[in-house]
Amino acid sequence: MLREVKAKNPRTARILKAREPQLIEAPKKTLLLHGTKCPQALDTVLKTFHSLTKPNSVLFHKKNENIHPFENTESMEFLANKNECGLVVFGSSNKKRPNCVTLARIFNSQTLDMCELVLLPPADKTAIPPINELTMPVGLGMRPMMIFSGSPFEDPTSSAHVMLKSFFLDMFKGEETNQIDVEGLQYVLMVGAEEARDDLSPIVHLRWYKVITKRSGHKLPRVELEEVGPKFDFKIGRQRPATPEAMKEAMKQGKRPNEEMRTKKNITLDSMGDKIGRVHLGKQDLGGLQTRKMKGLKRRAGIDSDDEEDLEMMDVDEILEDEGHKRARTD
Repeated sequence: MLREVKAKNPRTARILKAREPQLIEAPKKTLLLHGTKCPQALDTVLKTFHSLTKPNSVLFHKKNENIHPFENTESMEFLANKNECGLVVFGSSNKKRPNCVTLARIFNSQTLDMCELVLLPPADKTAIPPINELTMPVGLGMRPMMIFSGSPFEDPTSSAHVMLKSFFLDMFKGEETNQIDVEGLQYVLMVGAEEARDDLSPIVHLRWYKVITKRSGHKLPRVELEEVGPKFDFKIGRQRPATPEAMKEAMKQGKRPNEEMRTKKNITLDSMGDKIGRVHLGKQDLGGLQTRKMKGLKRRAGIDSDDEEDLEMMDVDEILEDEGHKRARTD
């Protein structure tokens, strides 16, 4: 059940108003934590994520013994709220679950959903280089072009892949903007997923590519991709999806500019952006309306309505004839 916080003073009301859903959300910060045991391979994963999400990430090097995400989330939620982070990446290893990376999202100071990824040993020893040799030729604050390859990402019934896609988009999308400089598109993040099997858990591949532009003899350059950085292969482990009520609350958006105008009654905006107001008037009384007075239109006693209309038409014709005779005489 979601916790509701009520403002007790103006300062708390301002803080709660700043936390309301916004039309354009600020980039989410990522908190990266080490468990009791964190081998070199997991340390490389955490530092790689940290280098690609700067300055919107916080990396803690100290080992945390009291964090067990799937058993108790209080310690993880406390650290995330203290550092104002909406995403948590926790790396730990033990005998039962070796080399595990837990991805979690925090909403309303509580854990929204979690997914566990088990790092598989690389077939090539050079796939995960040592920490001192880890180089990612990517500028600070650059946004990647993301590619999700594989049919599981398009399958709505695959909750784990839908959760991973949403998590990686939240982590690497950065600040939203309408204008992007082409020179800022420096690297590509590809997340590939294999088809699910009955006997094996689906495997997720993470690869990074550097964008290189070369002369092509035409107006547009020739684009090539050069693989850089470490290669990570994960197996999907435990999951804790969000409840429908919490997900519905987390997906709320702020009011659009047009919606603020609609709150006022009978005021709208047309397609050109002009304000249009609707005014409601009372019922008009036409009984006292002043009209042109004519002798032939006066009512006479003892005449029905139909006869009255015929008589009025005859009187009008006679009046017109009399006016015609008068004009002839004057002429």
